[in-house]
Amino acid sequence: MTDWTGIFKGSGGEYEVNRFVGGVGVLAYVVSVPAFQAWNMVEGRTFDIVAFCAAYPTGLGVAIGAIAGAVAIKDRNVARAKTETAAAAIVQAGAEGRT
Repeated sequence: MTDWTGIFKGSGGEYEVNRFVGGVGVLAYVVSVPAFQAWNMVEGRTFDIVAFCAAYPTGLGVAIGAIAGAVAIKDRNVARAKTETAAAAIVQAGAEGRT
């Protein structure tokens, strides 16, 4: 079984800031919303379970989707850049007669 920190590693095997920040952001969302609702209940405000159940999963899905989308786009662009670099090296080697 791999180490759980592997979720923060990119396609090259190195740790990436956007994965870490995204994970921390989702964790903060998961903890903060129930804490905020609990604080409102402590202050005597009414707890609207319908609004909570409608908004919480949607917000969590948006947060996870945005992070996953950003990471996927970055990984795709890195893969494209590596492919273009390799293709340029092949063309250059062919132009120099070292095929």
